[in-house]
Amino acid sequence: MDRRSFITRGVGLLAMGGTATGVAASPAPAEQATTEQVTAEHATAGVKITWFGASTLQIEFKGRTLLADPCFGEGEAAFVMGDPNEMFDLATGPSVKAHARNTPLRRSKLRAPDWVILSHAHEDHFDQSAARALAPEVPFLLPPQDVAKIAGHGFTALDPVDWGESRSLAVGTDSGSARIDITALPAAHSETPEIAEVLGKGNGYWLRFTDGDWSRSIYWTGDTFGTPPVVEAVAAMGRPDLMIAHLGGVGATGSLGKISMGAEDLMPFVAAIQPKQILPIHHTTYDLFLEPITALVALNGEGAMGLDVLASGSTLWLD
Repeated sequence: MDRRSFITRGVGLLAMGGTATGVAASPAPAEQATTEQVTAEHATAGVKITWFGASTLQIEFKGRTLLADPCFGEGEAAFVMGDPNEMFDLATGPSVKAHARNTPLRRSKLRAPDWVILSHAHEDHFDQSAARALAPEVPFLLPPQDVAKIAGHGFTALDPVDWGESRSLAVGTDSGSARIDITALPAAHSETPEIAEVLGKGNGYWLRFTDGDWSRSIYWTGDTFGTPPVVEAVAAMGRPDLMIAHLGGVGATGSLGKISMGAEDLMPFVAAIQPKQILPIHHTTYDLFLEPITALVALNGEGAMGLDVLASGSTLWLD
């Protein structure tokens, strides 16, 4: 089986919209006005992180917006992808099917992004609806392996960032010193190297938000396990203020084996890198995610980890 071929989609479902619609086109409802008031109150307080289900994150800092792994599809056919939870012949790949979304998408909270950042381009991380909805000129930071695929959707401002490479994004403040520094880190989509090779090379990211003397860091894992090379790369960056971890135990019942962490995989990873807070994502939204988030809550016992479990559409402030 070719790399990433297990997510090959049906031809008839790939048509792109001719114009950018969705996120930027809808008028702001009352709920969004309330959000804007809160944003103003926290304008100098830190980083605003809103989880929209799956691995979709909206990260706001000093009036600029990063959109991570956008997935906008809803209903019984939220996105189309092969099913890694089934047993199949590795030479041919799994059945390509529609996957349902179980939680609502809080569209009223979405803002038009200044940048899109992808951990990788599997359809549970960048779905067909997002490919149609986003403006074709929006800048992307993404793994080099996914450039051709995303360009095929009509996007033109693609900046491939390989492991160890960094980008600095300027954000507007009176001081002129605010920025977001982003470094791509290794991600191991499977603990079995041969399976990881099939799934393709994705990214984790270290994001540092700086405004003068103020600074906070986020380690966004992407789909990875805490393998020794991953732990080594993350530890070299320092201790993260927030670890955003992809869970769900995807693939545990299928031919590929587990291809995203479960709670028992996360625990030693956390012990190794010692994040101050942990935001688990990549759970609950789809039936694709096999392990419920309650498994991690139970393992956390009396709260030894600084665990923040959000409902889809909820916000965490990193002050």
